Amino acid sequence: MRLVSIYNCEVGLELAKPIYDENARILLNSGTVLNEAFINRLKSKKISHIYIKSEVTENLEVEDNISQELRLKTTSTLTNVFDLIAKGKSGNSHALARVKGVHQVKNSVQEILQELRASKNLLNLLSHLQVNQDSLFEHALHTCLYSLSIGKYMGINEKELNLLGLGALFHDIGKLELPHKLLIKEKLNAEEKELLQKHTEYGFEMLRKVHDLHLVISHCAYQHHENVDGTGYPRGLKNEDIHLHARIVAVANQFDKLIRQKGMLPHEAMEILWGYCYTKYDRQVIEAFRQSVAIYPIGVTVLLNTGEMGVVVGYNKLAPQRPNVRVFLDANGKKVTNFYDIDLMKELSVMIVKCDAIIERASSTN
Repeated sequence: MRLVSIYNCEVGLELAKPIYDENARILLNSGTVLNEAFINRLKSKKISHIYIKSEVTENLEVEDNISQELRLKTTSTLTNVFDLIAKGKSGNSHALARVKGVHQVKNSVQEILQELRASKNLLNLLSHLQVNQDSLFEHALHTCLYSLSIGKYMGINEKELNLLGLGALFHDIGKLELPHKLLIKEKLNAEEKELLQKHTEYGFEMLRKVHDLHLVISHCAYQHHENVDGTGYPRGLKNEDIHLHARIVAVANQFDKLIRQKGMLPHEAMEILWGYCYTKYDRQVIEAFRQSVAIYPIGVTVLLNTGEMGVVVGYNKLAPQRPNVRVFLDANGKKVTNFYDIDLMKELSVMIVKCDAIIERASSTN
């Protein structure tokens, strides 16, 4: 399979992985042959990339980071628990429901950790394709996945990883106090921006009142928009005054927004984050993130400095930015009769210069 931009898709290509709708139901299944109506529908749903079948990568499989069952269970649990916490109703029945819900979220974090540990691959940020992935609950789940990957690489212990995962899942809960139209509005005026920033304080107040939730989880909601140079909000904290978990969630939160809302590829989003080292984000956190995720996802088309074009078919865990590439076009743009692989860890003079580029040239290889 090969990962391609929806804007470079052609009629007749065949889906290699399913695409899910807003309710996590299959919108288009693997094996679907794309027509113009399907392509336009995916564009309207803001799906930026899809996996298609390709002879170049005939036996290549892309594993989901976590199972679809766990994904559905986690987002469903979050939907219920967020509602219970946001309403904050008194009474024994509501208190008991909140305690039970929080316990279910804790179990979800443990299951996510188990599945991440069971996977031998780096985190593939585009393995699961779903409409409306900028929803509050999907965003919370992705932020949790990225945060846990960073935490694992940084050597954070089991107890703290669980707290980090919970902090990531709950980091944006304060947005439930804001008007929905404000959350989906693209351009905000100064007054609206000020109101949106209140979600950090709202989230902190909600979470600190919940029995059986560690205070650090509340601080992830409170501090995930603080910047290491002191220019963030709500308190203008700097460096170590910002809790490590909040510094991790800050990076994961922004990265997911760039991927899901802006439609960027991982290497593009990572470059933007890297540009904010020492100003917005903790350099050590970004370094850990770079080493724990697949910057160039399996199946993505890349152009090499040799002029050859290929598809990423494998990771190098020690250097994710230098993957294994299967070449299908030579330096002259001609189709290769026998595909061959280049390990960029071994061929140090060969580099990726473009990603998801000039795909039109490759259309004859499908």
